[in-house]
Amino acid sequence: MNHLLASRAVYRRVGRDYREFIFFAFMALSLFLKFYFLEGEVSGLVTRQPLSIAASAAFCVLAVALLSLVWRRARLPLSLAFDLLLSLLVLTDVLHIRYYSDLFSFHNIGLSAQVGDVSESVFALFSAKDIFYFADIPLLYLYYRIFRRISVHPFFRAVTSRRLACAALLLVFSSSAIACRVHSYNKKIRGVLRSMWDRPAVCNNVGAVTYRLADSWNAARDRANKRTLSESEVNEAKEWYDAQRASFRVPKGVFGAAVGKNLIVIQVESLQQFVIGLKFLGREVTPNLNEFARSVSFAGSAYNQTSSGNSSDAEFLANAAFYPASAGVAYTRFAGNSYEALPKFLRERGYRAIAMHGDKAGFWNRGHMYPALGFERFVSKKDYIVDEVIGMGLSDKSFFTQSLAMLKNEKQPFYAFLVTLSSHYPFNWEALAKRADFSIDGYRGTVVGNYLSAIHYLDREFGEFVKGLKASGLYDGSVVAVYGDHTAIPRWDSPALSRLLGVDFSKDHNWRYTQRVPLMINVPGVKKLPVSANNSFGVINLPRTLALLLGFDFRYGLGADMFDGAQRPVIFRNGSFMAGDVFVAPQSRSAVNVRSGESTDYGEYEGMGEAVKKTLAVSDRILEYDLMPRMLEGGKESAR
Repeated sequence: MNHLLASRAVYRRVGRDYREFIFFAFMALSLFLKFYFLEGEVSGLVTRQPLSIAASAAFCVLAVALLSLVWRRARLPLSLAFDLLLSLLVLTDVLHIRYYSDLFSFHNIGLSAQVGDVSESVFALFSAKDIFYFADIPLLYLYYRIFRRISVHPFFRAVTSRRLACAALLLVFSSSAIACRVHSYNKKIRGVLRSMWDRPAVCNNVGAVTYRLADSWNAARDRANKRTLSESEVNEAKEWYDAQRASFRVPKGVFGAAVGKNLIVIQVESLQQFVIGLKFLGREVTPNLNEFARSVSFAGSAYNQTSSGNSSDAEFLANAAFYPASAGVAYTRFAGNSYEALPKFLRERGYRAIAMHGDKAGFWNRGHMYPALGFERFVSKKDYIVDEVIGMGLSDKSFFTQSLAMLKNEKQPFYAFLVTLSSHYPFNWEALAKRADFSIDGYRGTVVGNYLSAIHYLDREFGEFVKGLKASGLYDGSVVAVYGDHTAIPRWDSPALSRLLGVDFSKDHNWRYTQRVPLMINVPGVKKLPVSANNSFGVINLPRTLALLLGFDFRYGLGADMFDGAQRPVIFRNGSFMAGDVFVAPQSRSAVNVRSGESTDYGEYEGMGEAVKKTLAVSDRILEYDLMPRMLEGGKESAR
């Protein structure tokens, strides 16, 4: 006993007490390993960059260093609570990966109500090994209970100036490591940490910790920048919205031209207007699309209205008929909103609504956004037999073949929304070049050349899909619409495109006119649709147009129909717009005819410019404050 007291006295004198250090060192290591194993769940082929590992380790060390500054009597419960919260967050990510093939985002926290609908599926996702994400918590507690009495010193020591100095140094080091990783990745792919179009890919490149910090920052910034709307501002938006809806008219002659028919909409990746009808080295680039264009009820073009959301923005325009988000991406920011989109609208009128895409459900947050838009079923990569992969997912050949087989067995009438993938930028997938069988001599190794090859492949598989629709009888029983989601060729490669087309793209009006995508609609038994000749169109005009053909008056979106004779602008996210063939830029007070290059008096369009500004402002307000329920106070239209 005397010996023990003597040794404790020496222990007290010398001050060599490492218990707290061991506690927090073990906790930091445990936190790091949780994120490390999460990265393995995200991708079996995870690439761990040294800077990403350093950023993850720095965060874990900083976290425990800050916890060590807490009042010592609260240090244990707060440390264990923090560990538990992070463990739950990691487990949430793991379950999201297993169910959605995606990571959890704080932007989607409002979607927690969906968990009740899929609770059985969620519980089935748990694995026995998941217990290890929490194993360190009881071990840390046991360590504290066992070792707290072996010394006369308290287990958790008082905060000293030395400890504060160490924490400050760790804060500087950790912040620098994380900032360096964020900066290097954003420099490599500009804006990716803001838009988060592929969260697993971001996590794979920057690490789970940096991904989580970026997602938290995005959600916090959006919430902080969101001011409270006054009742008068809500009423002002509703008045404008009501007036917009009242301005829509039901056209004669086409309303109900396809009553009872199915609706099949195909969004084609990177399909740009200039390839339609184009010949290269004597061969048609798109022979099947050319044939389709010659035989359908309407074949024209639409101006690209997408923003940073690219394909997801096009889907949003084509289904919700709202404009892309003013910042970030609507699909990742507003999946928790209430919508009166075309899929929901048609479901309320007896249609089945199915979305089909050969990529992961989590890409662009589709797994959450599609149900919000009203799709009752989403057939994603995990639901297909992945027998052939090109680029980012299932090949268009396999996608069209398997989707057709599913549609043959689908209960009618249905709305099927198909999104292709193989012709995705940068168009140089090795498997794609082999299957395209299209000579690009003179443009080999260029973006333009690879694009021609990719679109030729898409065209061939699209042709087979149309043949299958006809053979099954679905073609005659469906309205079929096809459009390109966004443009394909970047401005920096315009010299190659200029050489191909013989157009001088140093002139801005020529480049602007090329920023169009094909838009085609076939209605069984209708040779030609009476589309307005005075207007240019955007994909936002598609939902109301298609609903009218089916015999429904869809008035919930901001896009007019294509039969509307009133001059309406095609609005772009930056506030510029098309008025017929005139491109109007209010920022520079310019108006230029994109066909002729002739300047026009901006004053003629100034009033329209103010209306465009108001339209975008109301669209943003409805999205950012989830105002659609307020916009529809007073009742919805009957299900006619």
